[in-house]
Amino acid sequence: MAKQSKPQPAAEKKVEPKKEVVLTPLIPEPLAKKIFIGFAVALFVVMLGLSHQYGISGDENFHRVYGHHIVNFYSTLGKDNTAANTAGPDSLMVFYGGFYDGTATLLSKALPSVNEWTLRHLWNSMFGFFAMLCAALVAVEVAGWQAGLLTLVMMAFSPRFFGESMNNPKDITMAAGYMLTYVFILKFLKQLPRPTLKTTIGLGISIGVAMGIRIGGLLLIPYLGLFWGLAMLGHFTLGKLLDFSKFKENVWPSFKFVLLASAIGYCFSLIFWPYGLVNPFTHPLEALNVAEKFPVRITILFDGKQIQSTEVPWNYIPQWLFITTPLFGLIGLALSFLLIPSMKRNGKLLMLGFLYFTIVFPLCYVVYKKSVLYDTMRHFFFVYPSIIILSGIAFSYLINVLSKNGKYITVVILAFLIFLPARFMFANHPNEYVYFNELEGGIKGAYGNYETDYYMNSVKQCADWMKQHEDLKRKRADGGRLRLYSNAVAPVTAYFKADSANVSVGYVSYRARNEKDADYEILYCRFVDRDLLLQGAFPPEQAVYVVYADGVPLSCVVRKDDKRDYEAQELMSKNDYTGAVALLEPYVQKYPKNENALANLGLCYLNVQKFDDAVRILNADLVLSPNNANAAYWLGLGYFYKGDFSNAATVLSNAVKANPYFAPPYRVLVDCLSKLGDRQGAAYYANIYQQLGGGRQ
Repeated sequence: MAKQSKPQPAAEKKVEPKKEVVLTPLIPEPLAKKIFIGFAVALFVVMLGLSHQYGISGDENFHRVYGHHIVNFYSTLGKDNTAANTAGPDSLMVFYGGFYDGTATLLSKALPSVNEWTLRHLWNSMFGFFAMLCAALVAVEVAGWQAGLLTLVMMAFSPRFFGESMNNPKDITMAAGYMLTYVFILKFLKQLPRPTLKTTIGLGISIGVAMGIRIGGLLLIPYLGLFWGLAMLGHFTLGKLLDFSKFKENVWPSFKFVLLASAIGYCFSLIFWPYGLVNPFTHPLEALNVAEKFPVRITILFDGKQIQSTEVPWNYIPQWLFITTPLFGLIGLALSFLLIPSMKRNGKLLMLGFLYFTIVFPLCYVVYKKSVLYDTMRHFFFVYPSIIILSGIAFSYLINVLSKNGKYITVVILAFLIFLPARFMFANHPNEYVYFNELEGGIKGAYGNYETDYYMNSVKQCADWMKQHEDLKRKRADGGRLRLYSNAVAPVTAYFKADSANVSVGYVSYRARNEKDADYEILYCRFVDRDLLLQGAFPPEQAVYVVYADGVPLSCVVRKDDKRDYEAQELMSKNDYTGAVALLEPYVQKYPKNENALANLGLCYLNVQKFDDAVRILNADLVLSPNNANAAYWLGLGYFYKGDFSNAATVLSNAVKANPYFAPPYRVLVDCLSKLGDRQGAAYYANIYQQLGGGRQ
């Protein structure tokens, strides 16, 4: 019998090891570092050199005054406690730290021969530059100098961040504190489980800088604690970390530095903050609560609707970030998810997670807290750099892994993406901060749907033009000073301070501008009804100078050579409606988009019983300004007096829907419905009219 051979075991398949992705930087690290330093120096010089060209923003005067009160607090050893008094002129400012404002005031006192606003903008620009630099250094910590260089270039060509770096004393300055803290947090995590005292002190001071500007910097302490804990899990098992007998050996050597950095940050922030200093245990927490529910209720323009700052939708900040972040930031952020495998292999996944966390957590937190928000995305400028850091790292990684041709194609694409916002910046300097990206159609696509020059920056150009082109030394007919009115009165007052012997400055809202005997008006676009913007009724037809950004008007100078709208208003106050009609009829023919003159002419026609003319003019006014409650009411009256009760009822019904707490239309609507035989409807509206106080003596 033949001997059977034993079956041979199947040959084991050889498992080929995964090939590591070879990273070949386009720019060698030593050269990238040198270019980085050169670009940073050039950027620093440019920002300082341009800073004086920017306007005084809407908040700056509050900060300037607060800064002087802070210095007075310390120079009097607390006897002058204005900067810590919630019942004084700094009632809201006291909740802000004083690091920026106090140091800005000290700088102005040290250099009294230099204009204070020039110094403040110079100082502000240094914080803006520092925020950009530190954002780039975060990228360096994660992915090297090439990534850092790309990040710095993209931060420099981020129009909104660059523009507000010159005159935003709240948000850009806090972003600088945040970015500095991120640099030290990453260094701290790298040094675990034995961080150095030097890094810890730097980390503490950076937290203190952020907190010392806005209490929102307090969140950096839990940031540190959370990522310290996650990083420690990479060095020890959870069991070892929870083993109390090993606490002194495993946990305490680094945890004590977490506590030390937190304590340094908290204490350092109080040094420049009088309100926090007088009660260091309760006032910072009180300030945090106020920041979450800031007591400001203003009308804001968002997504084509005029809403209240206390009632913003959950997507307010995410949408602003989406439409104002340059395309290189949005594309880079999407590409950054490709980094996850590489970062995991290189032990840097926690760093990547930290950057994502610094974007996602603040957005979720503000949605959860239903915080009061306004002024576009400026409250979240401390989030924006994280988007650009991830973008810089992602593009650098893409360049590194591609072939030689792929590298150059990527660089060309990135250069084009940077060119798009760069063109806007150069074309519209110094109004870079009104930038919208191409997905929104630029500022032209956003106009009438979103705020543009909300911070009054362009008003400076109007003031400069007036001083160069108008004779401000001439006298009025009554021999008095020229009268200049503005809806941006704080910066305009500062601009014409040196001209106060010849020019008086006063406030006027845009809607009430015909009520002032003005020789000039400087008006900016915020709080102008959306419909007036879309109808081209801003700037007013008497404007002699307009500041544009890519063809969109931001602010203007109005020379009031023709004052018939004001003169008619004065006659109306004396019940001389016939005289007012004589002035307003030729005026509205010359200026058919002056919504105030149209509405007043319609009211005058009602009073002189020209009802057909009243209906015609008021309809024209409501085309320009559909939300004008008075005009809608007067139009309803016009139809009613004509005997056209059906149209009157329609107009007035729409009026009370649009303005449910405006009582007068209800009274006429009741009469209209009674005439039309709708007793039930008349009774319904009569009840509302009484609830609103109508008919009470």
